[in-house]
Amino acid sequence: MAGRNETAVSHDGDIVRIQGRAVRMDFMVRDAFWADDRAVVLLDPTAYLDNPTYGAQRRRSRDPIHNLRAYAPSGEMLWQAEQPEFEDHYYMIESREPLVALSFSGHRCDLDLASGKILKSTKLK
Repeated sequence: MAGRNETAVSHDGDIVRIQGRAVRMDFMVRDAFWADDRAVVLLDPTAYLDNPTYGAQRRRSRDPIHNLRAYAPSGEMLWQAEQPEFEDHYYMIESREPLVALSFSGHRCDLDLASGKILKSTKLK
């Protein structure tokens, strides 16, 4: 039903509302929507640059940001999307159903909505 898809998920800053329940994210939210009975959230991959401690920590190695995630209606994280390269991140959702995301390194990834695993990856550059 279209009305449910449009109203089940909303976002403002780093807060995602999933069927009325507020869930705080690690970073600012770039996109959030309802697909396949879950909230799919794309976090802003450059938001950590605004963190005041970033300058002091930038020399330390850090884990790559897994910025495409899915959440249950309860707010529980179901998965973090597999990334096509180790230090990559997603910057845009090309399609919601089927889920297709574009990565910074130039991959177009078809992702499984149930698991976040890459089903198919095409190098665009």
